Amino acid sequence: MPTRSIYDELHDNLWSADICKSGTRYERLTAFVFKSLRKNETVIHDIKLVGESDVKHQIDVTIEKDSKKKRILIECKDFDASGKKVGLGIVRDFWGVVDDVHPDEAIIITCNGFTADAMKYAKSKRIKLAVLREFKESDWKERIKTICITMHVLAISEPRVQLYFDNQEMIDKFYADLKNSGIGGNGIWKGAPVYLNFKNERIQFNEHIERITNAHPRENPGPVKLKVDLSEAYIEVENRGPVILPGILVEFDVLHGEEYFEVTSNKVAKLILSDMDESDIIIFEEDLIKLQVEEESGEIVV
Repeated sequence: MPTRSIYDELHDNLWSADICKSGTRYERLTAFVFKSLRKNETVIHDIKLVGESDVKHQIDVTIEKDSKKKRILIECKDFDASGKKVGLGIVRDFWGVVDDVHPDEAIIITCNGFTADAMKYAKSKRIKLAVLREFKESDWKERIKTICITMHVLAISEPRVQLYFDNQEMIDKFYADLKNSGIGGNGIWKGAPVYLNFKNERIQFNEHIERITNAHPRENPGPVKLKVDLSEAYIEVENRGPVILPGILVEFDVLHGEEYFEVTSNKVAKLILSDMDESDIIIFEEDLIKLQVEEESGEIVV
């Protein structure tokens, strides 16, 4: 019985499949990876294409862009069990297929890398080489796994407000209006029908207080007392008539604090794709398990 590779195990941990041929699971993993990276493109595992020679070639993975206007061929080699690198012979054989089919791009994917001659030959034939291997904990080195955030919090406490009336008549009217409107003696709550009427604006009382406190600088911590002139406005409960209120005193505290927390992704890294003319790409389990293969067509679907 052939030795199972770590990619056989990884595949079967994510999908169930009755597969006998060695290397097939690695091909399917490759197809799933490319579909996760190219969601809008058609990715097919195990397809036969006819070249100029009228000979059929088995292709491990194909990618079709823009309704088949552009085609990518991928050859996959799982050498995990042997530990070998892809050699010149494999690249040369694949070039024979590429030269017959004429795709727009050709890629060889393996898990252990390539020999020097294989890399030279591939470069001369414009065949791209890439490594798709198991993600290891050491691969997190120099990558961001956890973001540490220190927040300097500048806040204000709940404001306290004192109302200053000129005479007892205005005080009596105001509190009578509150009572008749069903507003109790525990203060004016947010949204209560108590308004400040300015020349060009009518604003709910607590909204005006919030506007005042939000406009106050917060650089220096400590208690704040603000005397607010309302000589050009009047206070009114619902529409019960004006009450002269010359001014108010708004008191609150400017609070400084520091909060520290860490944000760590809960995504599980499974594979890493390297040397695709860009930075290494980490492949996460959650991006793979949502994909399936249509057994008849070989197309990878969500």
